[in-house]
Amino acid sequence: MHNDDLKALLNNIQSAVNNDAASGSNVTTYTLSDEALTEKGLDVLAENLKGYKDVRIDGSNLVLTHAE
Repeated sequence: MHNDDLKALLNNIQSAVNNDAASGSNVTTYTLSDEALTEKGLDVLAENLKGYKDVRIDGSNLVLTHAE
């Protein structure tokens, strides 16, 4: 993935988190592309998705539990 793709991915994830939080959900599930599941993609996610109660990968889904 290129840097622009990674930035777009992070922006899309943040948008999904904001939408879920606004609807009262404290868990966001985001389907990752095959490219995002590469070592580089996962490293970027790990580096940028701090501050959540839990961050995990379930198959091709990124599951974020929001901090309270």
